[in-house]
Amino acid sequence: MMITSSDSPRFRYFSRLKKKKERLANDMFLVEGVHLVEEALKAGSLDRAIYSSRIKNSQDGRRIIRAITNAGLPCEETADRLISDLSSVEAPQGLIASARPKGSDLGVLFEEPFPLIVIACGIQDPGNLGTIIRTADAAGCSGVIVTHGSVDPYNEKVIRSTAGSIFHLNIIKNDDIIELIPSLKRRGINVIATDADSEKKYFEADLKGKTAVIVGNEGQGLPVEITRLCSETISIPMKGQAESLNAAVAAALVMYESVRQRTTDAG
Repeated sequence: MMITSSDSPRFRYFSRLKKKKERLANDMFLVEGVHLVEEALKAGSLDRAIYSSRIKNSQDGRRIIRAITNAGLPCEETADRLISDLSSVEAPQGLIASARPKGSDLGVLFEEPFPLIVIACGIQDPGNLGTIIRTADAAGCSGVIVTHGSVDPYNEKVIRSTAGSIFHLNIIKNDDIIELIPSLKRRGINVIATDADSEKKYFEADLKGKTAVIVGNEGQGLPVEITRLCSETISIPMKGQAESLNAAVAAALVMYESVRQRTTDAG
């Protein structure tokens, strides 16, 4: 039976997940649109879905609805206006689902012999964090650690910016980076901080071994008490008039410099 009322318990379940407190309590988050829902389904993270007539009438929509149903997951038609009320985009496709986080812990990052870890410290822009996660996935990183003070990685805008990588990459939340850094170093990880004042350029650092790269807040960078704990600091040369780089761009440069070094070393 179609969901037609916002008072329906089946609809309220999705509505509650728009709030961070409810996401944490239920260990679920919302995803929207065919691509993200499909990625969640592939990853085995999908919980249940609702859809409107708008998507039911499209070929891609019918395909994904059929795939969800064939997986034995609840998938219910819902009034267009309710989907629009729930949507976080201006032109909703008409498909919203709940999904489970990948559920990684710190230990999973050390399953590879030479992990490459990105630490997002105080990243507050959802687009930046989402892009860092997406790039880390593309670069083959072991995972991303999101520290206290950063935007919630399961924020709707972050999820959209990851383009599905949120379901494939290990995402670990951390409440105390001051404790985290020594812990990583004890495991033999070379912890490197990006710092605009560092004399060492990012391409001069050895990024082939066990490495964790810390990227700081978009405006203020990393506090001194954090950079002092790190094994070393690196900077990105600025040749033009710009004062700084976007945090996600800076992270991407370092990640792919590590890819280059590891590929060259392997060759």
